[in-house]
Amino acid sequence: MTNSIDWKALGLTLLLVVLFREVAVLLMQRVGHPELGNLVGLFALLACLLVYRRWRVLSPRLIDANTRIMKESALAFLPIAAGAGVMMASLGHELGWFIVVMTVSTLLPLWGYAWLSKRWLSARPTNEN
Repeated sequence: MTNSIDWKALGLTLLLVVLFREVAVLLMQRVGHPELGNLVGLFALLACLLVYRRWRVLSPRLIDANTRIMKESALAFLPIAAGAGVMMASLGHELGWFIVVMTVSTLLPLWGYAWLSKRWLSARPTNEN
């Protein structure tokens, strides 16, 4: 990846992510579960990329833009971390269970999702036709 920013690819990648998220939130609101919109959008985008990747190679520009977004968005979690720190200070003896729940429900699924994404999206497509 070069140091110059590909603004067109970055904008199109962000547009793709936002479009999938908004459509998923709209659909989940109609079903009666708007809280599932982000998750459904994430999995719908992954599924579409996997289907696309089955017959074609993903653009290196898309992959580079995604990498840049993931690197730069790490700072967005700082306010969440500060709020979690304040909450953990008030938990007292329940702090251990809180950490176990957070680890199991957050870190392990994220690790699994990243592992599967890396494995499935970086493999070369096979042309069995």
